[in-house]
Amino acid sequence: MSTAQTDKSATSYPTHLPYSFGNLVWWSDDELRALLKKRIPGLGDEISTTSTSVGSMRDALRGLLKENGIAAEIYSEEPSYFGSARDPEAPEPSIEFSIRGPQILLNKVELKVEPENLASLLQTSVQWGEGKPYSSFGDWFVRSRIKEVLHQNGYLDAQVQISRRPPRKDGNRYLVDLGLSVVAGPQYHVSSITADGGPLLIGRDLSQFFDMKEGDAPGRYPLAGLASKLREFYLQYGYADVEIRNVPTLDRDHALVSYHLEAIPGPVYHLRSIPVEKLNPEQESKARELLGMKPGNIYLDRAITNLYHSIPGEPLLKGYSFSFGPKRDKAANVIDLSLTFFKQGDESSVTVK
Repeated sequence: MSTAQTDKSATSYPTHLPYSFGNLVWWSDDELRALLKKRIPGLGDEISTTSTSVGSMRDALRGLLKENGIAAEIYSEEPSYFGSARDPEAPEPSIEFSIRGPQILLNKVELKVEPENLASLLQTSVQWGEGKPYSSFGDWFVRSRIKEVLHQNGYLDAQVQISRRPPRKDGNRYLVDLGLSVVAGPQYHVSSITADGGPLLIGRDLSQFFDMKEGDAPGRYPLAGLASKLREFYLQYGYADVEIRNVPTLDRDHALVSYHLEAIPGPVYHLRSIPVEKLNPEQESKARELLGMKPGNIYLDRAITNLYHSIPGEPLLKGYSFSFGPKRDKAANVIDLSLTFFKQGDESSVTVK
């Protein structure tokens, strides 16, 4: 969503948000905040999400740039997500202010790595943004990507610092160079791997599904394959809230890491209701038959997949697809599943509402 609006469709949309800067490269974020607080009375570290408040911020930034000989167009962009499932090091949701013109490009990234022999491993990630429009979000992306590459090679304590050089004018555009310092730390190796498959797999030896062994450097997603299999297995038996815990334990003194994966199934869910929309009675009856899941049955995700694959071969539903919306009642351990059918081409294919 670009440019703050006074009319928010989502009732939970925040009335205030932090603000950040995408490519105002002449100042650090702290310097900009200090300058803006002198220009805008009462400005704190958040602003109202109204168009008036956001417009005042754009005006102040435009004036600050003009005083420094830079004629620039300022735009603002609001976050589209507020969930907790994100990288803890990622920038928090904020209203980001950026320059649309003149163009600001990332020119060069200078890499320094300890130990130096890891430089070739990181070079592709480092050069990712060179020649492209610069954004501070790109700094986080590069930092995150470098850590990911190092982690998948066993460097679990890697530290990455990025410093920005003063911009320089190049014709009608500005170029920015970055300095990137990486301290990889020790390379870890796996000391032990254990897995508890939960109540449906008590005593089952799951070692055949381990994607690494003791002595290995941990890979990109340790035990991800087993975690996926366990989650799918429990979903087949109605455990819609199954949690697969896979948290490594680090022994930093000896550069060792141990893994213990645990399946925590939660309650079994049953189907409470299943309204079907936009089909005639004969089509609806066939759709329910193909779904094969009735109110009172254990709720199974695979029933929806089976329905999707069955529709093309059913003459009554030829050319149809559907969207579906499972709503959980966690207090009663039941799910209400809505199915809305449509002719393909009218909407996208199978979607979750």
